[in-house]
Amino acid sequence: MQKIDCKGLACPEPVIKCRDYIESNKPKEFQIIVDNAPAVENITRFAENNNYLVSNVLNNNEHEYILTLVNNGSEVKSEVPHFERSAFFTDTSIFTKVPMFKELAENYEDYLAFTKEHSKTVVFLSTDLLGHGDDELGAKLMENFLASLAEINIWQIILVNGGVRLATKEGKNLESLRRLEKMGVKINVCGACLNHYGLYDQKKIGETTNMLDIVTTLDTADKVIRP
Repeated sequence: MQKIDCKGLACPEPVIKCRDYIESNKPKEFQIIVDNAPAVENITRFAENNNYLVSNVLNNNEHEYILTLVNNGSEVKSEVPHFERSAFFTDTSIFTKVPMFKELAENYEDYLAFTKEHSKTVVFLSTDLLGHGDDELGAKLMENFLASLAEINIWQIILVNGGVRLATKEGKNLESLRRLEKMGVKINVCGACLNHYGLYDQKKIGETTNMLDIVTTLDTADKVIRP
């Protein structure tokens, strides 16, 4: 069985190698070796949404995970846009699970029509404070900022660097993020950043993501808010 060694590769290279191998070879079965838990989560999500099942994850130690991927016998639908594939959205059932889409879209085709008519606004947060000067004031301003986002139409929120702390600590910020998620806002939390700060196991909300997903989301957005 073909093995792809991705140990030591920075995000998002393991996902890119997985994608490129699938597109070039269309294998029935292969293995990927990575050295961190966020990479396991990102590859698993990418595989499952590109018609591969992760049949086994062998965890030799905290620095080596061997994932076995098996094709489930189907192909990615041609009508699914490139962005939806690269951003792990080919599982179209997500669009009827989220409350916003239960109200606004009955199926995937309705979702595509919805996104054509509505602005895709992304909020990009690289810190858990708002502004510079006084950290205590910055923390309060961030609480007010997140609480106010419910008043406008937000598509996705991206948390990177120190911003990932917002997804790990109980309090007003997490309450605001949970409220937004219930409204249908997708919360993306950088896996490499969580790993860097030792917070991977403390994430309480959102989807662990990688830089490929983040860059693709920013490229697709109609508007990016970066306070």
